[in-house]
Amino acid sequence: MLQVSRANFHEMTPALALLYGRWPAVERDRLVREALQSAAQQALDLKHLLIVRASPSDRVRGAVLGIERPGREAVVWLPAVAEGESLDGVAGLLLTALSERLDAAGVVCSVVFVEPSLRTERAMLDFAGYPSLADLCLMQANSASRTAPRLVLPEELECIPWNDNLAGEFATIIEQTQQEAHDCPEVGAYRTGQDVLASHAASAPPQPDLWRLYRARGSTEPVAVLLLGEAGGPDELEIQYLGVVPHARRRGLARRLLAEARQIAGQRGKRRLHVAVESRNEPARALYEADGFREIRRYAIHLRLNPHAAPVAS
Repeated sequence: MLQVSRANFHEMTPALALLYGRWPAVERDRLVREALQSAAQQALDLKHLLIVRASPSDRVRGAVLGIERPGREAVVWLPAVAEGESLDGVAGLLLTALSERLDAAGVVCSVVFVEPSLRTERAMLDFAGYPSLADLCLMQANSASRTAPRLVLPEELECIPWNDNLAGEFATIIEQTQQEAHDCPEVGAYRTGQDVLASHAASAPPQPDLWRLYRARGSTEPVAVLLLGEAGGPDELEIQYLGVVPHARRRGLARRLLAEARQIAGQRGKRRLHVAVESRNEPARALYEADGFREIRRYAIHLRLNPHAAPVAS
């Protein structure tokens, strides 16, 4: 009878070898070594590396890895099975056990990013409780400065740079910008502004000139937020989050923030800007495409929400 367990030290190598099975052998061996080294340095958490065996002396028949991230989320690696094993049967056991562990750890949303062409694997994910949600479009543009569009607002905007004392205000404005949004609304309903900030801060620590609120001069209420991060390559800047409150939309404000992002990138010597946009978010995709962004890669999003989690936003 097949049993799922957490991989011990000696089982980590064959488990990771399965998970990196799509790579050529030489590349796979290097990736396994680097993963184990990162785990030893506590840069990679393997506490949710699970395996399937029929007995303690049996070979590792399948493996899956879930990595918890700040913001009550987890990234789940596509399960891998040994040659001759049933993908649906073994992977299903692994995902069921992993889901129970992540639920118990307080994770709200668990996501698998997978190549859209892997139809068999995607059907397995659907069956195992990780239904297909949409696609994640990775877009990129050169950061060469453009003329900033005129801001169609009654007053000039005032920029409020990040500091730790404003964390609550940043979280509030993010929750407001998630209202009536098109970017993964299923997730937005279960994640607080603090969750979003924690997730982005884990990728790139906040910097005062990269995380900004905007409000009309003389007003106390922010109307927009822009989060940028140095999470990509040395010559890249990432647009982590760009949001406008509902009542201030369709006035050119998002285009103004995008122009600011280009300007900041240029000041920092970054040659490229990149952003991830959910495929159903047509307004955002149109905004970026009009500004010269082009899609460079796409992943299918398979998402599982913790059934015990309660919505935090209406």
